[in-house]
Amino acid sequence: MARNPRRDLRHFPEWLHQELLNWSRWCWLGAWPHPLPPRHCGSAERDYTRFRVDACADEPPPVPPIESRALIVDAVWRGLPDMPKRVLRTEYPQYHDSGRAEFGRVGAARRMGLRLGDYEAALGVAIGRVWDAFEGRK
Repeated sequence: MARNPRRDLRHFPEWLHQELLNWSRWCWLGAWPHPLPPRHCGSAERDYTRFRVDACADEPPPVPPIESRALIVDAVWRGLPDMPKRVLRTEYPQYHDSGRAEFGRVGAARRMGLRLGDYEAALGVAIGRVWDAFEGRK
């Protein structure tokens, strides 16, 4: 990792956070592992039409990921050692499932069986490598 004395991985820039969020959205794209639920009921109420959440006019449409940018982050993620890879996945694509959303970094670290310092060090390694991958591409 290139050493830059102005870098503080505890407070990384907003553009880097947005790139990681873009990667997270990209990770969640793809086919469902199961068939989509039926639109019509199979019983006597067969004329019932399932309410579609995406039909709400007051909800903004989801932000589509930029695949070319997400692939850069994904390539970095695939090359990371095991612990930074797991921590980055916990922080972004599995934010809710990992407990990070509900219990913060302390709770996510405990669920992974890590001390908070080790968790944040692994996160710093991962974020530093992603930062390096985007250096000059902003």
